[in-house]
Amino acid sequence: MSLIERAPAGRLACACLGATLALLLAACSGSARAVGTTPVGTPTGIAVTSSTNTTTVQQGNSLVLSATVATDPSSQGVTWTLTGVGTLSNKTTKAVTYTAPASGIVGVSTPTITATSIYDITQTSTATMVVMGTPVLSSPVLFPANVGSLYGAQVSVAGGLGPFTWAQGTGTLPPGITLTTTSTTSATTFSGTPTAPGTYTFQIKVTDSNAPTNVATVDLTIVVNPAEACLLNGQYTLVYTGYLNNQMTVSGASVTVSATGTVAGYHDFTSTTPPVAETLTGTCTNRTSNNGTLKLTGTANSPEYDFAVTTALNRGRIQLQNSGDAQSGSGFFVKQTPTDFVQASLAGRFAFGTLGVQTDGRRMGLAGTVSFDAGGLITDGHADSNGSNALTDAALAGNLGTPDTNTGRGTLTLTATAAGGNQTFHFAYYVVSKDRLLLVTTDQAPRLAGFMTRQSGPFSNASLASPGILSLWGAEAVAAPKSVIELARLSNANATNGTLDLHLDRANKIALTLDTAITGASYAVRAADGRTSFSFVNATATRQFVIYLDGTANGYVVEHSGTAGGAGLLEAQAAGPFTSSVPGFFVSGTQYPEDVAPMVLLPAVNIANGTFSATNASGYYVLDTLTGRALGYVSVTGSAGAPFVLYEVGPNRVVTFRPGALNHSAVMDWIDAN
Repeated sequence: MSLIERAPAGRLACACLGATLALLLAACSGSARAVGTTPVGTPTGIAVTSSTNTTTVQQGNSLVLSATVATDPSSQGVTWTLTGVGTLSNKTTKAVTYTAPASGIVGVSTPTITATSIYDITQTSTATMVVMGTPVLSSPVLFPANVGSLYGAQVSVAGGLGPFTWAQGTGTLPPGITLTTTSTTSATTFSGTPTAPGTYTFQIKVTDSNAPTNVATVDLTIVVNPAEACLLNGQYTLVYTGYLNNQMTVSGASVTVSATGTVAGYHDFTSTTPPVAETLTGTCTNRTSNNGTLKLTGTANSPEYDFAVTTALNRGRIQLQNSGDAQSGSGFFVKQTPTDFVQASLAGRFAFGTLGVQTDGRRMGLAGTVSFDAGGLITDGHADSNGSNALTDAALAGNLGTPDTNTGRGTLTLTATAAGGNQTFHFAYYVVSKDRLLLVTTDQAPRLAGFMTRQSGPFSNASLASPGILSLWGAEAVAAPKSVIELARLSNANATNGTLDLHLDRANKIALTLDTAITGASYAVRAADGRTSFSFVNATATRQFVIYLDGTANGYVVEHSGTAGGAGLLEAQAAGPFTSSVPGFFVSGTQYPEDVAPMVLLPAVNIANGTFSATNASGYYVLDTLTGRALGYVSVTGSAGAPFVLYEVGPNRVVTFRPGALNHSAVMDWIDAN
């Protein structure tokens, strides 16, 4: 199996118009979506087509968009509106001509055209245009290479007119690595097996077909390290969630990778069968650039993971690759600090958040706060959960066991006092550092996995003064698609009134609802431990959450309303304004999959100039520079194209989700750099 986990076949709710970004329909009367020459999904709403079967247009050129309204008794047609660059002309109730600006576009610009039904203004289709301007190359930080290990990287151009001509400019490529100059597309590669260590700086240039003067260049540097068996060298811990025979599994591990690629460690694996807790051996080998294979061997469970690591080689993504259709999963790994494998160093107050499934297989989340003394005794704790035996601000007692000095693994027992009877949760924890632990339950049910981080107070309503990105995972007890995935941006908090605003993107199984604006949501932060109550009204339904903060606009979330068992994270967002380029190569992987597929591991993602590119994925997006939110369309090998929502959390962190479709659940991807 490749680094791409293939998804089951099924008709998507949104599809691509041509080879690049096409008509992305933001909303079409509920679940209806229409793209290209044929509507896809329920035959209601508005079908929009283009004269070129694509929405890509060069500077100064035009194309015609046409609209057909399925429910239009009087044949009133549509009205047209444009947001962004360009002009609309020849407007009728059935068609419109879009003309791109004659000049001034550098790279790619993505204006939108909206068709609104005159008969029923709730039916709208939004087409995202892709205006190709003067070509521009991004300047990513390349992954280091190793002597004797296959290396490959991709560079893509935004804007311009193909076919393109690629060439090497000044400088020297590492011996053994060559540039693919035969490519005529908007991307090319340089690859090979380096033969000599060192630091190599070189220039790549591309010329488009508009004019010989349309040349873009970029200076790049590759550091070639001496030969080694595996890019991972040292001690790492991981947390993994997935499925075995359609039942959720959770796992945590610590592995030490030697310079020769041998592995020793320990892991916990919990599914519907008796929990596994055992020592591991194994091997780690490079594949190319920043990725490889981590094979772990235990007596009861022997996972084999594809991995991809960031340029600093200190964190990355894993995906199971050895169990075919019966088992699948993905997760996160990070380098450990062994000097913190001391119980006394873990004393203090922590917030935590986990999610997974409860006894009956339905989704649930558990979040809270605890304070440990130097001996690991919980001196004060509170927790909230959802599900059939929900906890609301329940008192917690328990103990944090002594971590193993070799693996950083220990045990954590939490007992919640509740009116319906006490609940006890047993976890294995793995120390990342004295300020961060990974958690995985060791009981067959509930099966939960997540994180625990040291709190940094004091707390008050002002703790939400900065914007934060809210990620929620959940799923309904139905046939696929079942996941309920949400991204939201919290902002404009008024500490005195206890109100804030949010913009919400939601993929509820097959239904996609984008950019819902909610103002005046209420919240209140408890000063003692950062427990935050948070609620708002959306479409007449009141949604209620609890957030346990570990810092400003950062913490763990549980939703008390609804049936999807929603839980997740609030992550503090860096200060804007944001740009359409996030420098560097990123590692992308599906986090907390809520169904067996689709899951994706992309080792080298470049997010620049309105384009999303990787060896096995490509797409376009339009970014709001004030909020860091982007809406776009992405195609991934192994699954059909789909719209996606992207948030820049910070310079090294992006989150994105892709909606569900028939037989496909929505997924959330974490995209990380150093």
